[in-house]
Order: sequence, then structure tokens, then C-alpha cells
Amino acid sequence: MMDAFDPRSIINGGMLKQFNGQTVSIMVRVESVAGSTLLASSTDNHKLKINLPGELGAADGAWVEVIGVPHGADTIRAKEVIEFGGENIDFDKDGYNGLSHLINNVKAFYRSG
Repeated sequence: MMDAFDPRSIINGGMLKQFNGQTVSIMVRVESVAGSTLLASSTDNHKLKINLPGELGAADGAWVEVIGVPHGADTIRAKEVIEFGGENIDFDKDGYNGLSHLINNVKAFYRSG
């Protein structure tokens, strides 16, 4: 279990490469779980492979938050996976994508100024 205040960037699948080696938070939709591997789709429809820290009981189609470290363009080593109540939640993919872009563009703006 990680400290709730560890800094992490909120990203989507298209941003994975630029955050290689850094701790991130990403929402994904479960496609399948086999042992310690989760196959999932990001909110911007990137196919991802997530190496899990342990057992995951999420149903196919469920939305989960993955906190972990990306390696390459499509793999994440998860530190923690947070489940949100199954496949029936109405998750706003477009809103999340907008949020992830806004947060990261604002951070870049304040760092460069």
C-alpha cells in the first residue's frame, strides 16, 4: 500500500511514454485479468498491459484506477489498483481525458514561466 500523498500525475494512455519511470494515476476499463496481468483500455482507447501487485477481483468491463509506474508506451507496473463498483458505473471518459490534458498543460505552463 502506498502513502496517500505520494505525488503522481493524472494521465491517459496517450501520455504514458512521456511519464516513463514516474508515478502516475490512470483510469482504465478492465478487459481481462489473468493471474498478475490486467489487460485494459484507457479512456482514450489505448490497449494497456498492467502488472498487478496482487489479486484483482474486478469484473470485465469495470473501471479501475491504476496507480503505478509506466514502462514503454503500453505497460504499467501497478503499485495499487482501486476498484469502483463494477461494470455498471457511468464513467465520463471524455471528461477524464480533458482533465488529464488540462492538469498537465497547466503544470507545464507554471513550470516554464
